[in-house]
Amino acid sequence: MSLSQPYAPVAYSSSALSALSLRSKIPLDEEVRLYKTSAQRDLYESLAEIYAIIVTLDFLERAYVKDTISHQEYTPICSRLLAQYNTILRNQEVANEFVDLESFRSHYGIEYQSAISRLRVGIPATVEHPVKQQDSFISAQTSSSVSPSTVASARAAADATGNFITFMDALKLNYKAKDQLHPLLGELMTSLNAVTTKNFEGRAKIVEWLIKLNSMKATDEITDDEARQLLFDIDHAYKAFYKILE
Repeated sequence: MSLSQPYAPVAYSSSALSALSLRSKIPLDEEVRLYKTSAQRDLYESLAEIYAIIVTLDFLERAYVKDTISHQEYTPICSRLLAQYNTILRNQEVANEFVDLESFRSHYGIEYQSAISRLRVGIPATVEHPVKQQDSFISAQTSSSVSPSTVASARAAADATGNFITFMDALKLNYKAKDQLHPLLGELMTSLNAVTTKNFEGRAKIVEWLIKLNSMKATDEITDDEARQLLFDIDHAYKAFYKILE
């Protein structure tokens, strides 16, 4: 005869019964909320938007590399996604939760390498590596008549010149924060590509500064020495650009 006692269930404690009772009152199909206040809701929605931008940007980068879309289609879409990404991160609470791209990527297990690389650079691939095509201003100069394309090319050259002057004036006015300089430098680079895709002297330096500024937080500032070097590089690029227009 077995001396072991027959099995009998142990009575639940009052705390265990309370937990079971609470669980039974929660419908299984009810949405689990991550937030309790509207501020928390806005924060999680912003983080979700950043995630969506990364997924979309990765799809766009792959489509461009595969030549599924043209550079004319790619550039404005990529620029808009990058602008949306930077706009969301201007919110200090979102920026604090986001920390940085590498931390966000690690926390949520993000593997979209093409998008991550583009966000690190901060400018479309067509701006970083302009598509080789006939230079609009130079082709317009060879035309003997004044055509709409000639007028448009002259306007593009004037816009690029104006953006050079605007950016250098900003540095002279002691603009040093990323959110002050990066948009101006990005606009300058875009206007240059509208005039010529030639790799003139100083162009690479503009791209380097764009990437450097993009890696900073919105409120981060360059040092006095960096500002002086940036002004020198932009002035040098401006003179080189002016030579190709002569």
